Amino acid sequence: MAVLGFEIYKAQIQNAIESKIASGVISDPAGFILIDGFINMPFQKEIGGAFVIGGPTVPAVAVVGKSTGLIHSFALKILLPHVQI
Repeated sequence: MAVLGFEIYKAQIQNAIESKIASGVISDPAGFILIDGFINMPFQKEIGGAFVIGGPTVPAVAVVGKSTGLIHSFALKILLPHVQI
């Protein structure tokens, strides 16, 4: 698996998110702040009584609404389909 540096892809990520914002997918009157790094969202095929550490994740990035404080996440592969992850 390749290791991706956030700073290398930051401009491409920002452009892709700005395109989503322009299309009305999300909105905030004061705009957004890009969280400066990747987020791994874990998922499991079963839920039980134990907390599972490790396993598969969805690599993502997120923005925070300046006036609402809402966090909106985007799957990295949807924003940058050409990136090998």
